[in-house]
Amino acid sequence: MNIINNIYNKVKNYIGYSNSNIIKDKSQNISDSFLPTNTISYYKPIELTNQKNKLPHNLFRIDVIKDVLKTDEVWKMGITGKGVTVAVIDTGIYPHPDVKDRIIEFVDFVNNKNGVENAYDDNGHGTHCAGLVGGNGSKANGNYKGPAFEANLIGIKVLDKQGSGSLSNIIRGIYWCIKNKDKYNIKVISMSLGATSAIKEQDDIIAKAVEDAEKAGITVVIAAGNSGPLKETIGTPGISEHAITVGAYDDKNTITLNDDTPAFFTSKGPTPVDKKDKPDISSPGVEVVSLRSPNSTIDKEPVIHYGDYYTLLSGTSMATPIVAGVVALILQANPNLTPAQIKQIIKETATPVKDASKYSVGAGLINPVEAVKKALELKNKT
Repeated sequence: MNIINNIYNKVKNYIGYSNSNIIKDKSQNISDSFLPTNTISYYKPIELTNQKNKLPHNLFRIDVIKDVLKTDEVWKMGITGKGVTVAVIDTGIYPHPDVKDRIIEFVDFVNNKNGVENAYDDNGHGTHCAGLVGGNGSKANGNYKGPAFEANLIGIKVLDKQGSGSLSNIIRGIYWCIKNKDKYNIKVISMSLGATSAIKEQDDIIAKAVEDAEKAGITVVIAAGNSGPLKETIGTPGISEHAITVGAYDDKNTITLNDDTPAFFTSKGPTPVDKKDKPDISSPGVEVVSLRSPNSTIDKEPVIHYGDYYTLLSGTSMATPIVAGVVALILQANPNLTPAQIKQIIKETATPVKDASKYSVGAGLINPVEAVKKALELKNKT
């Protein structure tokens, strides 16, 4: 008997229907026969060279995490993400010098090459994202760090070398985090992936997995998608009200915020079916410097290499792990916060964007300094 026929109706891209009582963790030992096999993919980095709206590529890129978001002010407080584990559910993590010593586990649902000693990324997307969570800038004289440059990282490979994967593997990745959250102190999941949304959140099987992660105390940070500038283009699982959904903004390669605008490609709310307000927050997502995975699929594409160890990519995929890194900072400052409280803090402390719709930038630009201060304030009140 094909159980999935009773709970899942195939539609374009992985969109379907889930019975929450069946999906709600059966969980840690989900079988292949139980789950759908539709594919989902990461949000392909935007090729600005092919966009008439593009800014010219710059020979020098500012360090957006330090110089625009002012994370160095948080680091001076001794808050660096240390002790917090962030799981990056993506294409894997290459053992780049900036993160190698802090990859504490590697799980491969694609090729079964499990274990830290086997960590790899044949696509390159996941490595770039991991660096934006917690790279330490060791090969850039301390520049281009992720917000949580002392956080621990877990690479969960659910997407193949082309950036695609089965929905079942992505769900397995989420439930693996739930099952192992205490063993590895997993507090944050970063997912820069998704697909077109055409059903209600309550019927979305992967949104249910995100909800279960939140209930387990894990803050899930998800990309909004790169389908802008049209409205109602937020992808799933970014539609989940239980996630922090991230849009991208363009820093124009300047430190000042006065010239910043939403990135032209960032997906816009409200959510397509439920018409809920999304995204929740925005973060730098245009020509962001992060880790290079040599000889990977992306590495062979016409991207801009920034020296031997770094590359520039654009997309909400880049904006998302930056926010995940900020969440790790918040949790180091106040480990007792719930995912809902963290989301509220991030939205309440955001920097407003002039003349920008909430459906483009959410509450505004992520403000790590004020968010951490708020977390500490709440800690001191308890």
